[in-house]
Amino acid sequence: MDSRDERLAENQRTFRHANERLGELADVQDGQRIPFLCECADIACLGRVEASLGEFDVIHEDPYRYFVLSGHLRIDGEEILEQNDRYDVVSKEAL
Repeated sequence: MDSRDERLAENQRTFRHANERLGELADVQDGQRIPFLCECADIACLGRVEASLGEFDVIHEDPYRYFVLSGHLRIDGEEILEQNDRYDVVSKEAL
């Protein structure tokens, strides 16, 4: 992986860690959606992914899966696993 892709992957990990913290602090009812940060590779992205804590937990059981807004920046080698009207689930190879 080249240094650009490594930097982009680090951006995604930063967003993911912020979302994990948000999930820990959220005081919501079962199924209630939270505005998580888009986990695309664009450090300037201000997008929000509406998802429940349950959806977040299922998607992030795999450390190489992220959720992003449709059409947002992806890293070479990422594959879209699932799409819905709120977000895409993408997977990447281990870095």
